[in-house]
Amino acid sequence: MGFRAKALFLGLALMLIPFSSALIGRQSAGISGLGACLPADGEAGEWRVDGPPQEFRGDNLFEYIDGGAEIYREYGFVRVLVQEYKNSRGKKLSLEIFEMASPTSAYGVFTFKRSSRGEPVHVGSEAELEDYYLNFWQGSYIITITGYGKDSQSRQGLMILASAVSKRLPGRPVPPPPLVAALPQPGLVRTSVRYLRGYLGFMNTYPSLGQAAFRFEEAVKGDYSSGASLYLLNCGSESECRATFAAVEKAVAADTKAGGFSSEGGLSLWTLDDRGKRLSVRVDKNYLLVCLEPTAGRDAQKLFELVRLTH
Repeated sequence: MGFRAKALFLGLALMLIPFSSALIGRQSAGISGLGACLPADGEAGEWRVDGPPQEFRGDNLFEYIDGGAEIYREYGFVRVLVQEYKNSRGKKLSLEIFEMASPTSAYGVFTFKRSSRGEPVHVGSEAELEDYYLNFWQGSYIITITGYGKDSQSRQGLMILASAVSKRLPGRPVPPPPLVAALPQPGLVRTSVRYLRGYLGFMNTYPSLGQAAFRFEEAVKGDYSSGASLYLLNCGSESECRATFAAVEKAVAADTKAGGFSSEGGLSLWTLDDRGKRLSVRVDKNYLLVCLEPTAGRDAQKLFELVRLTH
């Protein structure tokens, strides 16, 4: 399987999270202090612990997640604790608590797991409820709770258990990374925002030219109601940003799928990609601004002007 195909497969695998309750791998000999975050019987209404928890650390994550572990590792995975719950009527919920390297890492995974169908709910720093599962992040933790049905009882259970977990997690809710706030707000599709920390995440969100040439320390992507997509890439320094732009410029200019290529002073370029979309790239000190838009519109200039970066 090619790298791009593999990256797209990983994106689909994450969209299908939560994972099967048939846990793969051996049970940990001893559960770490993360077990203190598990709600005990009586703390989540009628939902009670069902069996022992399982913990997976480091490379053991690959024993638990088949086809999606790499993206967690890219964001900074530490460990995951898994616990089943059930009620008196035999309904079950599966709780996964992922500990990440930092709140920024946890937020990034949360944005990668969200979908356009999520309903925002009030728990943790940010949460979204779908038909049969709930994702939220809080501090350095990303939590997924899975129901095994779309009935109201299971959906109510998701919220009850999420609230109980949130109360046990250490630390207070914190805001997203500052780069997220730099995205222009008019027309921004809230559920489209993705915070990126590496190449694999970028590959899963950027479907255009010059993919391999982009280098950055962190990035954020947002889609707009006009059909445009905007990427803000923090390259770390102005010199690194100019070097990245030069590499992108060279790759795009040499790509036979590019059309109408134009570059201005080593600081900006535009072209048409193989899907007929207009790609615009601009250097802004240590940031690279990238916009993909339908050829009928000219949103790049407007969006670039509305970006509010902290240099």
